Amino acid sequence: PSWIDNWQTLSTKDYEERKNEAAQRLINRLEAVFPGLESALDYQEVGTPRTHRRFLGRDGGTYGPIPRQRLPGLLGMPFNRTAVPGLYCVGDSTFPGQGLNAVAFSGFACAHRVGTDLGLIEGLLHKKQSLGYDQ
Repeated sequence: PSWIDNWQTLSTKDYEERKNEAAQRLINRLEAVFPGLESALDYQEVGTPRTHRRFLGRDGGTYGPIPRQRLPGLLGMPFNRTAVPGLYCVGDSTFPGQGLNAVAFSGFACAHRVGTDLGLIEGLLHKKQSLGYDQ
């Protein structure tokens, strides 16, 4: 199904109302598990398929484990480093892509990259070896 069809034709007023209704449904469900959550919220932002299309460039506003348009191989996706020294990227728009496991791995890979760039990984390896854990 095209999820954006449910949102695309709404007027601005109806769109905002529907976003608020969706947010309230989620908050109510979470409130059952985390009492007091709603009163502790300082700010909330609701993303819809329209949001994903506009700000993330997602075809039809979709997201998930499989991109709607095939990439030229996984290596066509950017890695964690950027052209700006000290600036790293992580998430579903970087390697290995969309989906919970892929995004978690992206975070792990980025943490490893930062640690390596800062010399922390090498330092940990030397410490491990000096403590006799090199087997």
